[in-house]
Amino acid sequence: MTDTVRSRWVDSADAVPAGPFDGRFFCTTVAWTRAWEGVRAERVRAFRHLALEGGPVPELVPYYLVDHSPVWRGYEETAGVEPVWSGPVVFSSTVYGVHGGAGGSSAGYRERAVDLGLEQAQRWGAEALVFANLDGAEVDAWSAARPGGCPVLLDRAYEAPVGGSESAFLGRMTSKPRRELGRQWRRALESGVRLRVLTGAEMVPHLDEFTRLAIGSSEKHTDNIYGPEMFRSVTGVPGAVLLVAEHEGRMVGAFYCFLYRGRLSLVFAGLDNERMSELNTYAFLMYESLRYAVANDAEVINAGRCNYAYKERHGFDGADVWTLVYPVGSRPEVTDALERMNKGMHEYLALNTGRE
Repeated sequence: MTDTVRSRWVDSADAVPAGPFDGRFFCTTVAWTRAWEGVRAERVRAFRHLALEGGPVPELVPYYLVDHSPVWRGYEETAGVEPVWSGPVVFSSTVYGVHGGAGGSSAGYRERAVDLGLEQAQRWGAEALVFANLDGAEVDAWSAARPGGCPVLLDRAYEAPVGGSESAFLGRMTSKPRRELGRQWRRALESGVRLRVLTGAEMVPHLDEFTRLAIGSSEKHTDNIYGPEMFRSVTGVPGAVLLVAEHEGRMVGAFYCFLYRGRLSLVFAGLDNERMSELNTYAFLMYESLRYAVANDAEVINAGRCNYAYKERHGFDGADVWTLVYPVGSRPEVTDALERMNKGMHEYLALNTGRE
């Protein structure tokens, strides 16, 4: 299989056509790969991508040289470890995405993605090559194709089938959370909260306000992980939509989502912390996300990470999110640090989720 694989480097995602190279998820599309080239909140210093053909479908494997990722650092802090890296690393793709495994549709693709990715990481002077946002089966497949990677548990992500109707989805919940969600949604409506749906370029005039709310929400829980260029960059990704909760003409919260190939992914959230309890904004947006999914024939809602107990109560199924790290050269100190991080994340998630 490896002999049939054709690979070529491209200096930007602009060099490949979107249609053939778009993957199964919004964050494995050519548009997302191109958008992340301009992101600075994660401090992307350089980028180069590998176009793979000859397998089941063409795939584009992104490589970003990053010298600081706020999300990765947040996971280190959650795991209770000091920073793993002393220099830049290469992410494929960004940890900010929901799904990973670009290049993973065949063993030949995986082999080429690791081998050539490590060569590029070495040329850039990076400490490691990091394949982010994998599920357990993907970790096994990548490890079988190219042993030597260090698996690190990062988080737990949640999604659920829509079931074709609001009632079908709500039926996944037990009676108490189902009634409470409906009650909070109705109270939001009674308070004058209304939904505004913005897609593509319509989102741009509202992104400064969304950025302010998203940063406030991020800082409430950890440190800020966002930058305004991030939200502007991904407006052109297929299915990008901003579900805005408005009250008296002002944004009091919003979910930045992507509806792509039957899956509605709730990726970024911005909430007015001072008015969230009063206006029931979070519940309003969760319920309206369900209504939007049903109206647009989505088959699955991906509710993302964190807020584990809430999502488990409201009918979402959790699955572990992994990263597979290939150190560049012999780096026993990096391997040791990754093992401590993995152990810390296992302990954290065992305490905070229904994970067995």
